[in-house]
Amino acid sequence: MTTAIAKSDSGTASVSNIDLDALRRAGKIFKENAGASALDIGDRVGLVEFHTKANSINDDVCAIIKAVCEDGTAHFDALVIGNRGKHFSAGANLSYVLNSARAGQWTELENTLRNFQGAGMALKYGPLPVVAAPFSSALGGGCEVCLHSARVVVADSTHMGLVETGVGLIPAGGGTTELGTRALDRAGPQLFADPLRTLKKPFDLIAYAHVTRTGTEAKEIYLSDADTTVATKESPIEVAKEVALGLVRSGHRNSKPRTDVPVIGTKGVRAFQARTKQMRDAKTISEHDATIAVHIATILCGGDQPAGSATEQHFLDLEREAFLSLLGTDKTQERIEFLLKNNKPLRN
Repeated sequence: MTTAIAKSDSGTASVSNIDLDALRRAGKIFKENAGASALDIGDRVGLVEFHTKANSINDDVCAIIKAVCEDGTAHFDALVIGNRGKHFSAGANLSYVLNSARAGQWTELENTLRNFQGAGMALKYGPLPVVAAPFSSALGGGCEVCLHSARVVVADSTHMGLVETGVGLIPAGGGTTELGTRALDRAGPQLFADPLRTLKKPFDLIAYAHVTRTGTEAKEIYLSDADTTVATKESPIEVAKEVALGLVRSGHRNSKPRTDVPVIGTKGVRAFQARTKQMRDAKTISEHDATIAVHIATILCGGDQPAGSATEQHFLDLEREAFLSLLGTDKTQERIEFLLKNNKPLRN
């Protein structure tokens, strides 16, 4: 149920008190499986909510995202992603990732990565504008969901970041590609002149697994001027719904998949390799940290290949290859196991 329109601290109009439990009891469920559901929250706006452990992103969650993005146009004009749980999303299910790797289930793991990347591209390029409403923790895949949404309304309590390097992996749900593409676009015609300068920000954010302390910082570092910060500790679903309706009224249309992403190529990869070697020789990073760093740089630069341009899918393919390569190493598996057992990172 909804009540009167109020103003958030950001000045954005919001509809208060969307009762998700009441909507479920009223049968307002568009799609549902064990990991997620899509609800009709009125005014032709749908809500995608995750309900896995810590709202981690798995194949079920990806299936709901893709289904509602691709098949929801008869029911919805826009979508919101949020929930009433403890976290927006803590990222991947690391137990599944580790167990699958140790069982040699590489085809299944690659399919899961493809599903996650496909869900991200459905959010970004599908027929419906999507507004993410993160709060508490939006980490790893949760951050990537926000990066792929048309708008983000972020609670000011939000801790956001791409944290995969902490367990010896890289963001492979499109996050590495998205941050890199934004940096390349900002650099303009001089992007090839100094690869370290062009790609320093996304490289550092990913390599150092930077997590914001507030939603305001999340907006400054990971989001855009078009996004909104709200002074709340809960998922700002109501404000996000109003932003979604505003996109509909303005005739917002998502863009098309990129086919012209600049590839800095070998020059950039070599520059980052040299920088990484200096850090490794100075013992400020470990050998495995250096391996991870080179994978990040290779993705951001579009591969160890001649400069030019490529499709966005090319960069996504590099993400999957790097993720699976790192997951196959003992040191990454040790990092994942240590975090699961001790709830703190291992620097090996």
